[in-house]
Parts: sequence; structure tokens; C-alpha cells
Amino acid sequence: MTRRDIPTEEGPHGDLLRAILAAPDRDPMPFAHPVVSWTDRDEDAYLEAIEACALASIRLERRGREHGDWAELDPARCPIRPGLPARGTRAFQTLCAERWHAARPIVLRDIAGELLDAFADEIAEAGGTHESLCERGGLAAWFAERAGLVAPDFEARADRVKLADPERDIERVALQASPPPGASAAARNLWCKSAWLSTHPEDRSVRLRFGHGKEGVDDGDRHILDHRLVAELAARLLPETAVATANPALVQLVEKLSGEPVLFTQALAYWNAPGGGALFHHDAFAEDAADDGSFRQLGVCYVQLSGATAWLAISTEDLMARIREFAEALEDGQLPWVRAQIFESKACPFPGGWKRFTALIGDSDALRRELARPGCGSLGPLVDRGPEFTAFLADAGHGAVLRPGDAILLPNSGLEKTCMHSVFCAGDEVAYSISLAMRPDREAPQVRAALDARRRERFEEKRAVRAAAPRSPTARKRSPKR
Repeated sequence: MTRRDIPTEEGPHGDLLRAILAAPDRDPMPFAHPVVSWTDRDEDAYLEAIEACALASIRLERRGREHGDWAELDPARCPIRPGLPARGTRAFQTLCAERWHAARPIVLRDIAGELLDAFADEIAEAGGTHESLCERGGLAAWFAERAGLVAPDFEARADRVKLADPERDIERVALQASPPPGASAAARNLWCKSAWLSTHPEDRSVRLRFGHGKEGVDDGDRHILDHRLVAELAARLLPETAVATANPALVQLVEKLSGEPVLFTQALAYWNAPGGGALFHHDAFAEDAADDGSFRQLGVCYVQLSGATAWLAISTEDLMARIREFAEALEDGQLPWVRAQIFESKACPFPGGWKRFTALIGDSDALRRELARPGCGSLGPLVDRGPEFTAFLADAGHGAVLRPGDAILLPNSGLEKTCMHSVFCAGDEVAYSISLAMRPDREAPQVRAALDARRRERFEEKRAVRAAAPRSPTARKRSPKR
């Protein structure tokens, strides 16, 4: 049965909200506000129960497809109020560690809130940056305006740059990086690029990405110096990344979870526009496992800076379980149009239709491999199915809403054990955020010290300039603490 058909003591809908929130297999997504789905066809008792504790109602739409409505609930007014440990306590660390090692998402509400004021100007300017990056030449102009922030350690190259994804890539700038004293390597090749998140004509979601080497080949390599140079470049051009990298509470938590120093690198700036967002995917790489894999990516840290985003975030294992649970409901005759549209149409992604699908989900190894493929492979039409599968996952506890100052950690233990996620813009304004990959920081001490000294020097210069300048009247103010 689907979660909307959970029986209760007062009848099938009499206390449905309580039943959904208290379901023993629901992921409570600790520290996130509870999320449930609703439709205007639901029973009045269910809608009234939601209204009594709702903080916000969010309509989900992405790339021309409706994904239904969510209610973001106030935990203090919910019929089910899970007791959660306070941040920084031993119980909090234990709970986070359990989720980290299971590749389950960790939401950290308002963990960056106190730092947003320090970067109010940069966050306010991000709206104009979004508009300029939507046009060819916008990235080159953006970089030219900021060339003084990175010279002489990073310089743009005049090479003709080939776009890796001509359908979505807008522009790419190649850079030459000088390694710090003590590094034995020659100058490194870095790049930053602007790209659309999709090819949908009405989706103006854009991302700015920093990387090194050959895109798609070297993204997951183990050359820590390259990753450190990418991190330094992003820190200079996007100083607001410090809401994560210079956030003691966040950094200390991540390093306790990983058991060692962590480098935040491969930065992305996201502008999720209304009607846009990202389909289900993961951020793991097929990294070189010649040793024990200790230099692999540990996961991704995402911080919301303005606007709001709605998330489905779920471990590979949990997603496998939910797909099987949903398939059982379809087998029982529920949601017959979903089965007909996906498995009985000419566009069916499974040769052999339903029979082939059930064989795939019955083979755990094959199912993991399929979900690890780009776009979740043949399962993409199901996992990105809205509103039915989207609502199903939200009611199972895998939905969350991020607002300014909130962060989410997406742990990663390899291609087949990672945190899958799907993102929507959750409002009428473009939502700005930053995302950083987390890797073990094991660079030679003298190289790390030289890079850190170089970064501190630039930071002090910037702070002195900021202190002497009048504050911008358009600076964005931080949302009140929730």
C-alpha cells in the first residue's frame, strides 16, 4: 500500500498525519522540518491537521512537470515530536555518525546563519551574477572584473576552450595556476565554467563550476594539490564559500565524522530558478582504488545562501527499498496510470516492460549499479516521476526544505553507496547556494602551510578594504533565526 492508505484507529483518514509521521520505517530526517505531501483531493481531517502545524506550503514544479504540493511542518506543533539531541552533544555526534556511515543526508539548520551577514554584499550581488552568466561572454566579463583577486597566482589563458557539454555549457575560462613554494609540480591547468542545469526552454537555473585537468576524467583524481588550488581559486572568486570552509561548527563536525582534516574543494555556485532544479543524481566518482581508496571524495556540503530549495535526499540502500515498496503498491493495483504510462507505453525504458523491471529490482547488485548510472539509468522515469513518486518519498521522510543559513551534508562511500538527491526551487525567487566536495586533506605540510598563508594574506587585505568602505544599502539581511 502507499503511505496515503495507512490505516488508523479513527479510520483511513481520521488521523492520517499522525500515522504518516509515526510510521516505523519513515526516515525522520533529524534536524530538518518534517515534510509531507498533500492534494486538494485529500480528506478534510488530513488537511486540517496539516494546517494546524504548517509553516509553509510549497508547490513543486521542475522542467515543465508538476511534482505536487508539500507542507513544511513546525516540529513544535506536530502531533509527533521526536526528541532530538542538541547540536554539539555526544548524542548529536552519534546520530550524525550513524547517518554519515550509512550515506544518509544530514541537515544542519541555520548552521551558517551567523556568517551570512559577513557576506551580505556578495550574496546580494549574486542576483546580477546570475543574469550575466545566462549570456555568452558573461563568465569572461565576470572573471575579468575579478582578475585582481587572483593575480598573479592564477591567470587566464588565451587557449580556445572546447565545451564538454555543448547542449548545456554556456562558457568556459581556462586558467594557469602557479603552485606554492615547496610544491614539486609544475604550473597546473584549472578552469571555471557556466552551464545551464537543463535544456528546458523555461528553466533559467545556472551553475558556476570550478575544476582542473580534463573535465569528466580528472574530476575524481587523487592529486590533492590540484584540488587545493581549485579550492583556493574558488575562495578568492566566491568569498562566500567561507560560510562553509570558515565555519567552525560545520568544519569540526565534518572532521569528526571523517576522522581527519577535510579539504572543501570543487566548488559550485547554484542559482536554482523557479521551475528548475536537478533531477535525481549522486556526486560520487569511479575513483582510482589502487590503494585503500582513502583519497576518495567523502561527500558534498551544500549551503543555502538566499531563497529556498526543496530536496529529496536518500541513501542508495533506502532508495532501493522505496522503489521496491512502490513497486508492490503498483503490483497491488494502486496508481494504475503510473504503471501504464511507464511500463506499458512505447517509450518504456525496460525491454520486456514490467517483467524486466521486477527482475531488475529483485537483483540488489544490479539495482545498485543501475542507480549509480547517470540519471539513474533506466530507473530515471520512475524516480523522477511526479507527483506520485515524489509524494511517496516525501511521506516516507526523505523530503527537506533548506532556507538561508541551512546546510545539508550528502555523505558518499562510492558509486554504489552514496546519497542520492533531487532538488527543486521552493519559491518565486531564484535561490542561490554553494556546494563543495569534501576530501581528506593530506597534502605535504609545507605546501598546505604556504597555501594557507597565501589565503590568509588575501583575506586580511579584503577585510581591511571592507572595513574602510561604507556598507552597501542593498546588502541582503539574514533571515531571523528560526
